[in-house]
Amino acid sequence: MFNLHSCYVKELDSSWRMDRTVTTHDLLIFITSGKLIYWVDNEKIPLQQGDILYIPEGSLRSGAALEYHQRYATVFSSTGADQGLLPILDKKKSFKMKIQNSAYFKLRFSQLTHHWQMKGPYLDTTCYAILLEMLSMINSDLDHRELGTRKLKLVTDIKNYIHNHHQESIKLQDLSDYSGKTPNYISCLFKQVTGFTPIEYLHDVRISVAKDLMLSKSITVREIAEQTGFCDQAYFHRVFKKVTGYSPTDFLNEKYG
Repeated sequence: MFNLHSCYVKELDSSWRMDRTVTTHDLLIFITSGKLIYWVDNEKIPLQQGDILYIPEGSLRSGAALEYHQRYATVFSSTGADQGLLPILDKKKSFKMKIQNSAYFKLRFSQLTHHWQMKGPYLDTTCYAILLEMLSMINSDLDHRELGTRKLKLVTDIKNYIHNHHQESIKLQDLSDYSGKTPNYISCLFKQVTGFTPIEYLHDVRISVAKDLMLSKSITVREIAEQTGFCDQAYFHRVFKKVTGYSPTDFLNEKYG
């Protein structure tokens, strides 16, 4: 169970300063108004309304107000068993974020502060339950944010694969085998991020390369089709016209025209 050491809400004016100090326990701060700056292990972290800052035990921190601000804060320790419940506690790394449901999060922080100050019955159990819920909300939002990053990386990896292998025969199943994701998942995600299906993007890359070859080298359309991964010249003609709006012959006539 978490060991809660302190929980409070404070209103501080623009003169507030805090000298560099060692964070003796885990610290969670929620800014409900105003602006300030924290330095955590020499990293500058600007904070404003709606921001959450988590500072793990052992970090060096200091701070300064930019204007009047209000904050909720709780100082707590987590045991090894607690750390296994949530990845953020296991990582022991500071971070800043905005919680999605900030109004509800503020309400829970307010209730946590109230119970801590009242020192009523079942204090430890009640505070543990509220703090665990708050940390779970934070971890859930972080997971969603990291998932977005992973999706973008997957799309970037697929685009790089297409650029590096556009001269070869590439099917959706090849991209599935490369990425370890299902063809349907890849197709939907790629379309969501880029506006193209993977095959449409492949065609766009191939036609772009084909146009460069037409402009820079004196080679036949058949040779260009082969060098850009198309199975035959007729298919190359169809895709070229679909992508550009005109045929390879029209493009060449305009080049030399």
